[in-house]
Amino acid sequence: MAMVLSALLLAGCRSEPVDAPIAFLGQRDGLWQVWMIERQGAEPKPVSSEQEDVIRLSWFPDGREMLLNLQDGRLVRLDIETGAARKVDFPAQGVADAVIAPDGRRIAYSVSMVDSGDRNDIWTFDLTTRKSQKLTNMPGLQHNPVWSADGKSIYFLSASNPQSHDLWRVDATTGSSEQLTVNALYHFDPAVREDGRIAYSGNSGGDYDLWTVKPGGTPERLTEDAALDAHPSWSPDGKALVLESTREGGISQLWRIDPKSRQLTRLTNLKGGARMPVWAPARAIP
Repeated sequence: MAMVLSALLLAGCRSEPVDAPIAFLGQRDGLWQVWMIERQGAEPKPVSSEQEDVIRLSWFPDGREMLLNLQDGRLVRLDIETGAARKVDFPAQGVADAVIAPDGRRIAYSVSMVDSGDRNDIWTFDLTTRKSQKLTNMPGLQHNPVWSADGKSIYFLSASNPQSHDLWRVDATTGSSEQLTVNALYHFDPAVREDGRIAYSGNSGGDYDLWTVKPGGTPERLTEDAALDAHPSWSPDGKALVLESTREGGISQLWRIDPKSRQLTRLTNLKGGARMPVWAPARAIP
């Protein structure tokens, strides 16, 4: 995996589009594990070998580790060079959507309230101070947190209305929140670009397609297909997206899309499928 770090270190000093590694979930010995595409056109390679399914992943900012959510509720830090994982000492149980902040210090996650299995709120946990902070106190299900590029805000999904999953944003320090969509059917898998443009999977057009929306703007549809298009992730330079799609065969594979031309390029053809891609950060921290 040495080429992964080389690509990350070089990315910060190049002006052309960044060809950073993409991590994703693929089948390995019957379990969903972390795989990697080191550069465009390279063959996918397995990285992790946990005894549980990996259900969510996010990059630490140095590009050397990933935070993994395991099916049994544990969080681990994965060394992408060696494939070794170590458990994160975490205060909550059964977390499935924890993601690391751009500072590599805080984790955002949702957790069920004791009084109701149908109620989740958004929390953060500081790995250094070991302090937890509850950011939302809303009815219904708040989940799938995503950090803004500057780490000041967290975007998340709220299902307080059973007929919709709306996008919200909450200040990671004060807990002040803002609703971004209102009763616009279902939004899933938000990904936030540095300028605040959000990519997400939504069904307002009838099928689950890829959409983007800039702050205060009107949503723009990027894909239109009867297949499921989901889990977008922005490239480090913000010029492309990677997503999972069931087009061409009905099994999720990874595709790259140019938001301007809408041109799609297939990246994987794995027998067991490929899911939940996450583009690596553009630069590594020494």
